[in-house]
Order: sequence, then C-alpha cells, then structure tokens
Amino acid sequence: MKNKQLLLLSALLLVLGSCGTVKPYEMVYLNDGEMQMGNSSAKNFENYVQSIREGSSGAGSNKSSGGCGCN
Repeated sequence: MKNKQLLLLSALLLVLGSCGTVKPYEMVYLNDGEMQMGNSSAKNFENYVQSIREGSSGAGSNKSSGGCGCN
C-alpha cells in the first residue's frame, strides 16, 4: 500500500513538474511549422529519396504513368 502511494505521488509530481508557463512574446514560436506534429522533415526527405529511386514518377503522387515518361 505504501508503494502504491509513493508511486502515485511520484507520478503526480512528474505530471505537475512538467507544466510550465509561456510568456506572451514566446507564444510566436509555438506556431512554427517545425513545432507541428504532422509536418515532418523526415517524411519530406523520404519522398525525395523515393522520387529519385522511382525515376519518372514522383513519390506519393496520384499520377500513374509508365516508366517511359508518358502520361
């Protein structure tokens, strides 16, 4: 029982300790594109490598063309 209380207290302190305040002039940086979870530079690089590997067809594109370069 004491271990459960200690674990609960530790988790509570960890959660409350991770909260912080943001100054008004720092809020500008929260909306940066680098801070967005869906905007991944790794995904962009993966698409770049895939486009090089595939040659004539771009990576992630909806265009379904042959390898001859024709549409």
